[in-house]
Amino acid sequence: MGRRDPYLYEDVPVLRNLPGIKNSEDLKLIEGDLTRMSMAIVYAKEYEKFNTDTLCDIHRTTFGGLYDWAGEFRTIPIMKPEEVLGGDTVRYASPSEIKKQLDMASKEISKLKSTQSKKDIVFKIVRITAAIWQTHPFREGNTRSVVAFSVLLAVKLGVELDFDLFAKHAAYVRNALVWCTQGIYSIYDYLERIYFDAAGFLDEESQQDVSKQKDYSVIEGYRVAEYKEQPHSYAEDQE
Repeated sequence: MGRRDPYLYEDVPVLRNLPGIKNSEDLKLIEGDLTRMSMAIVYAKEYEKFNTDTLCDIHRTTFGGLYDWAGEFRTIPIMKPEEVLGGDTVRYASPSEIKKQLDMASKEISKLKSTQSKKDIVFKIVRITAAIWQTHPFREGNTRSVVAFSVLLAVKLGVELDFDLFAKHAAYVRNALVWCTQGIYSIYDYLERIYFDAAGFLDEESQQDVSKQKDYSVIEGYRVAEYKEQPHSYAEDQE
């Protein structure tokens, strides 16, 4: 018998949490309530630097009331079958590669300048966001933390993003991120579309480019409304 996921309770497949909740549906509800409040705190912050420490602080602020490992890198490999990929999983970073990959992302961030065009800034933030998300540094809560990081980074560079749009279309954002992690087969168009919309660029282009539609219902033939959020699992065979 293999090693059990240390993040789960021994008697039920639920993440260990500070309130001691052992029902997955109850935990999901409590997490939703707590993170809605904590995310407001995150978006009110002004970070001077955008690096690994900032990402960890965002995750800690968002999930610190629920998990004692909030803001800490995961220690196990993880996987999650993705319906939008026909059941395949994203190839997340191994625990030993997390810091290295985030350091690489930090170097790309350091190249961004507020003097660049706003569209160019958002274009590059989309790709940096996708790279950080594929790393998946935390056991859970990566999407919300990484998106918040990208929104605050954009603000620092002079671009206001409508973060409510990301919350409204959370399932679309997550599945769009999945398609940005497929190597040479990566498709950034979907994630680009909502980031450009959040920046107000689609309103500017709508009359010139009919392909830039505000449609967040389908990604590569997959209907986003059918997405059901599931937790990641311990990928023991990847150790």
